[in-house]
Amino acid sequence: MRYTVLLHHYLTGTYEAVVPAVPGCIGKGNTRDEALGQLRDTLSDRLKRTEITWLDVDFQKLGEERQNPWLATAGMFADDPTLEPMLREIYSFRESDQT
Repeated sequence: MRYTVLLHHYLTGTYEAVVPAVPGCIGKGNTRDEALGQLRDTLSDRLKRTEITWLDVDFQKLGEERQNPWLATAGMFADDPTLEPMLREIYSFRESDQT
């Protein structure tokens, strides 16, 4: 696998190599190659003992009902006799030159 590595050269002359995608995976050394070599060993050891898996987590808060806010009012005008005439008036206005 190929990983992005941040390689920092300190004013003291030492190097530190970090893999941002793997927290805590660091290599340090007096030379660039030494830091990268240590990082390669650390990362290799970490990957030998690592499993990739998934975890489903329900993020619903207690007392909250998971509901789509747009669907909360769906159908509330289904039995309203004024809905159809109002919609006809809206569509008619939109199609006219009065917009």
